[in-house]
Amino acid sequence: MPRHTNASLAALCAAISLAIPTSATAATPAPPSIARVDAVARARGNRRALAVAIGERLFTHVLPVQLLEIRASGLGNRAYVGLRFSGEKFHGSVSKAELDRELADAVETAFAVSQQIREVDCWIVVPIPVAPGTVVSGDKAMPTERDVFTLSVRRGESAAHLARRLKGGEGIVVDPEWIAHALAKGVPHA
Repeated sequence: MPRHTNASLAALCAAISLAIPTSATAATPAPPSIARVDAVARARGNRRALAVAIGERLFTHVLPVQLLEIRASGLGNRAYVGLRFSGEKFHGSVSKAELDRELADAVETAFAVSQQIREVDCWIVVPIPVAPGTVVSGDKAMPTERDVFTLSVRRGESAAHLARRLKGGEGIVVDPEWIAHALAKGVPHA
């Protein structure tokens, strides 16, 4: 049996005390923010860390239109971002002007995260009803959603030009029936 001296026990206790924090809070990392949890859950692409960084900025407040996915992909020093929004189940009443502002803000936020981002694409989708038993994944999958609004913005496009395009529809694909029925009419809500 090994014999331990007081000196060896003291040295062992000192080593253990250095390894164990003195307070329970020091050992427990802070929980992630809600913005980070939402960003991680929605991040996709081969530049996932970039997608998470964009999401963390976008989710600092409640977005009127639900953001479903943040996709960041790229090669070398170029990255491309896709933001997929839901065309239903808005967080309150949303007017066309509010939608335009939200999309412009989301694009600006994405570009601000990294100079490597060359283009931000936004699309809004709505579900397509499918019959029970319909194949929805794999090689023979039927689509489960359709685009009702698409927008591409390249780095360098001014905010004023983007606002004019959003208002006038230049270079934007939109389903006019969706706009007529999904968005609120009149003055935006406060």
